[in-house]
Amino acid sequence: MKRTAFALAALALMGGAAHAADPTAVLSRTFTEYTGAGPIGNDNIQNNTNFYWFYEGTGTWMGQQVKSWFLFWDPRNSLSVDGSVTFDTSILLVHDTRASLIATAAFGKVGVTYDYSDAAVGLESADQANTSFGGVTLTLANTGWTASNPGDHIRVMTAVPEPGTYALLMAGLGVVALVSRRRKG
Repeated sequence: MKRTAFALAALALMGGAAHAADPTAVLSRTFTEYTGAGPIGNDNIQNNTNFYWFYEGTGTWMGQQVKSWFLFWDPRNSLSVDGSVTFDTSILLVHDTRASLIATAAFGKVGVTYDYSDAAVGLESADQANTSFGGVTLTLANTGWTASNPGDHIRVMTAVPEPGTYALLMAGLGVVALVSRRRKG
């Protein structure tokens, strides 16, 4: 019975590790997952309350496995958002210009269309200056992002754990099981 529970727990951990954990945030606006379809960017959402995020998927960028996330702030009026967003693995790159968003468009989420037609899509220079990242945290400091038309949009690429990480996890679980069994006997 305990072996079955242990095996199920190990499988759950392995399965969970394969999927990206949702990012968390401490922001001056509501941080919410975008679950809609259709066009985003270039004033297509216009919501003064929500700072949106969604997971795009896993792929390869410049020879490295990455998880791709899209974050955007598209208020109806000129408003600011500041604070921080935390991911489950290290941030490797932040694409914050129209050109870099177009260059990484292959990471796009199925069912979502990205409107990059406005030359100002991405972050303006002041918003870029207020944006930094280190480790697993993206920070929107000072006044953060001030957006109106066409909103602020970035693609964040985070690390994908190496297969060796899963092997270490399984080895650790095996040691826990062995110690537990020896204590029992």
